[in-house]
Amino acid sequence: MSVITGEVQVLDAIGLHARPASQIVKLVKDSGLEVLIGKPGEEGAKANSALRLLALKVSTGETLVVQVPTDDQALATNMISEIQEILKGE
Repeated sequence: MSVITGEVQVLDAIGLHARPASQIVKLVKDSGLEVLIGKPGEEGAKANSALRLLALKVSTGETLVVQVPTDDQALATNMISEIQEILKGE
C-alpha cells in the first residue's frame, strides 16, 4: 500500500484547537485509515487522537502535511480536502 501525501493550511483564526481537532478525529476514525498529520520535516501524529493533534501546537497560517495510507487517489484527495475545509474555521 502506498501513502498519498498532501498539504493543508490552518486558516482558523485560533489555529488548530479542540473543535477542528475533534472533527478531524471523527473524519479519520470514520474512514478506518491511519492518517498522519504533522508539520513539514517533523514526524506526523496519528490523526485519530485530538490530544495528539493539539500537541502539535499549530498556529494560524501554518502548513501541515497529511499522509493518507491508501492506493485510492480519489479517497486520499477527498480526505485531504475535507481536512482543509475543517481547518478553514468559521
